[in-house]
Amino acid sequence: MANQKFDQLMQELVDHVYSNEPSSEQSLELARYALLDSIGCALAALDNEPCKQLLSTMKFTLGASNGARVPGAGEELGPIEAAFQIGTLIRWLEFNDTWLAQEWGHPSDNLGAILAVADWVSRNNRIAGREPVSMRTVLDVMVKVYEVHGVLCLENCFNKLGIDHVIFVKVASSIAASVLLGLSREQALNALSNAFIDGHSLRTYRHAPNAGTRKSWAAGDATARGVQLALFSQAGEMGYPSALSTPRWGFNDAVFQGKEMQLGRPLEEYVIENILFKVPNPAEYHAQTAVEGAIKLHAFMHEKGLVIDDISEIFIETQKPAMQIINKVGVLGNPADRDHCLQYMVAVAALNGDLTIEDFDGPIAFDPRVDQLRDKIRCEEKPEYTANYYAPDKRSIGNTLTVRFKTQVEPFVAAIEYPVGHRVRRSECLPLLVQKFTANASVRYGSERSKNIEKLITSSSDLEGLAADDFMQLLA
Repeated sequence: MANQKFDQLMQELVDHVYSNEPSSEQSLELARYALLDSIGCALAALDNEPCKQLLSTMKFTLGASNGARVPGAGEELGPIEAAFQIGTLIRWLEFNDTWLAQEWGHPSDNLGAILAVADWVSRNNRIAGREPVSMRTVLDVMVKVYEVHGVLCLENCFNKLGIDHVIFVKVASSIAASVLLGLSREQALNALSNAFIDGHSLRTYRHAPNAGTRKSWAAGDATARGVQLALFSQAGEMGYPSALSTPRWGFNDAVFQGKEMQLGRPLEEYVIENILFKVPNPAEYHAQTAVEGAIKLHAFMHEKGLVIDDISEIFIETQKPAMQIINKVGVLGNPADRDHCLQYMVAVAALNGDLTIEDFDGPIAFDPRVDQLRDKIRCEEKPEYTANYYAPDKRSIGNTLTVRFKTQVEPFVAAIEYPVGHRVRRSECLPLLVQKFTANASVRYGSERSKNIEKLITSSSDLEGLAADDFMQLLA
């Protein structure tokens, strides 16, 4: 096996992350905002009781000397546990950045591996008299790992097979951990091949009737597994060069049902430049423009002196993925069920004029008016929105709300194709990201410390020269 070449796709993925090509200033800026946003999401999740309860079980190396730190927490953990906790916190509230294509995903999920390993390696490098990892290196790895994750999503669809998108978190995180650990190219390929032949999660926890909280920790699990496989490789564990291509037993045949994994475009900086941020509402991304329309509906009804009983129907025209993922009727059993229900999110936004993290649980979740409105909502795919969703030059996420009333008021129509967090609304988005971070971080750090961290992260000169362990200490 020593002379066997690794499958070409695996080589391309590793070579991109291991490339010395510097990231562009535009990409580095967006990486800083993605880092800021992800940390804010993690801090907001720290006070969520189910999240806290779960994380309390993942402290097997608590007190480890020179361990990795978790934002907002005081413990030191081994890199695998820290990656799980960071990845889980970032993902828990369904509020971190998003990527939509044939497959759906969240490239910031990989920050579990990136931040945990960068911190752990930096602290141990200092003990050995070596240089710590710089935050410039962290940002470069972010840009490249976002690209690997997102480009794999473009043409490789696993949701049709019932397999969850966190498969790409595990794949991308294995390479991220390898490069930050200082592994050789061959060792990174070994880790990556093991990621591909691993067992892969089913999507059942994202859909009725089984929608549940595993969708909030699945990414943490995957990014931690990527770290574990890189550490195995560092210890000398072998790889599997034809893990993708071997007939019958390889990934392409055994998992991907005879299709060949492929790259949808050259690996450059496309994903970070087009990343989708979630502002200002924590709605599943296919619902973002629908929620924005529902907030406009609330204002319209207030202006006209209307109440929900005056509504006869809300007709939502949406994209095919929204129909697949979040078009949901019937009883909603928990917050995870609600944040994947288009009708629920639209109903709450129409009632309140907003949609917040708290709105996926009581008391609004048990307000009878929500179900009354849900019963009046009808959803249908709009082919134009589906086509524009997949079009490489658009990647829109459109929804149209048409609301008809029992009274003689003219129908209300809100047609929004691009959400605030989309590239075409970037100038509108970035200030809102800062506001979102400040709101999330000030609860944990206080307003002055939060402002100092925000200024540090959004300043290239201040952040890029900082060591990763010093950065993580500021967040602890």
